Amino acid sequence: MGFIEDCRRLWRKLPLPTRLMIGKRIRFLTEPMLAASIPAAGTFPDNPIHSVTIVGSFSSPIGHGVAAKLLDYELRSRGIIVRRVDASEWIGAPIDPKLAIRSEEPAPDDVLIVALNPDVAIHALAKMGKEKLRNRKIIGYWVWELEVVPAFWKLAGRFAHEIWTPSTFSANALKKLFDVPVHVVPHPVALLPPPEVTAERRARSREALGISDSAFVAIQSFSLASSLTRKNAIGAISAFVAAFHDQPDARLILRHLSGDRFPDSLHRLREAAQVAGPQIILRPAGDGLEDLHDLYAACDVYISLHRTEGFGLNLAEIMLAGRPLIATKWSGNLDFMDNKCVALVNADLVALDDPDMVYTQKAARWAEPRMDEAIRWLQTLARNPGQRLELAEAGKAKAMAVLSGRAIEALHGKNRTDTDSAKS
Repeated sequence: MGFIEDCRRLWRKLPLPTRLMIGKRIRFLTEPMLAASIPAAGTFPDNPIHSVTIVGSFSSPIGHGVAAKLLDYELRSRGIIVRRVDASEWIGAPIDPKLAIRSEEPAPDDVLIVALNPDVAIHALAKMGKEKLRNRKIIGYWVWELEVVPAFWKLAGRFAHEIWTPSTFSANALKKLFDVPVHVVPHPVALLPPPEVTAERRARSREALGISDSAFVAIQSFSLASSLTRKNAIGAISAFVAAFHDQPDARLILRHLSGDRFPDSLHRLREAAQVAGPQIILRPAGDGLEDLHDLYAACDVYISLHRTEGFGLNLAEIMLAGRPLIATKWSGNLDFMDNKCVALVNADLVALDDPDMVYTQKAARWAEPRMDEAIRWLQTLARNPGQRLELAEAGKAKAMAVLSGRAIEALHGKNRTDTDSAKS
């Protein structure tokens, strides 16, 4: 691992345009060959399904790793035998030793659910080898954050019998590219116990942060690998400072991951925080999720002025934790929230422009949340603890109602709507 990590560090030191150019050329040459090495999807008998193997980044704290673990939990709880293949190292995902699992061999009758997007799923399945894939039903559990899906993902349509995705927004995008059925299967976040956000934890967390009991506190947690511009943390900084320029004790805490992998993005974030002043606190993510749940307890509101979301795992979790949420009224998060339970910020749709170069699709668009509305919501919720409580309770009830799992129904072909069908 030492040599591999050294190579990765050298790679990250290259200018981003150079990395993108090299990566695109390597992908153009290698991915069609890798995809061709994976057996094409054939006919699969419509038999009852009792066991699956999930291929995912189980040992990684990234969103896809969380999604794989949630799927594993739901299927096991509904009586399905589940085996797991950890692809974290194969795809170069960051690994948390506390999350490490031992991969298992797929049984001959297992359906294979690939909880990795096509850009890395192709590499993982090629690594598994064609003999483990032949004559097996394969489901891609994929998600995308834009209305335009990368064209090279089409390679993965060769070996997938069907596609699952966690939101209607993502499903509508994927159906434009793939000819196989696409089914909406939300992440079953409500099946797990919500983070503990007691008064004692709130007091302890605020004391550790050096924040007074009376100060208004907002938080956001995000990975720089998901594009700083898409997550729009700098927009949250601007809105917060504008809202509370006369309240020096107010705080916005931004918890971030993957700063080592995206140093340019981290530098921009730090510059914005420094200009804004002491109201902004930057916190690198700690090991595990305890530090995040401490922030949930410490905050008065979670803010996400995102430009787009394929689903929004953090947003679902904060709702289940019973904390009020300010969020952009656009994209995959609207499957589990509305104006009655979340302080939604209207947005204008604009042409995609991502200086982080995580998203480069031509003719794509995303949201530009209206800052005046975000500022008003921050000020309104700061003044009205009763309204915060109402939103929090309604948000928790909504998330509990719609995020309790649909994977077992999808696995057995039940409760499918016109939205779930293949493109015509």
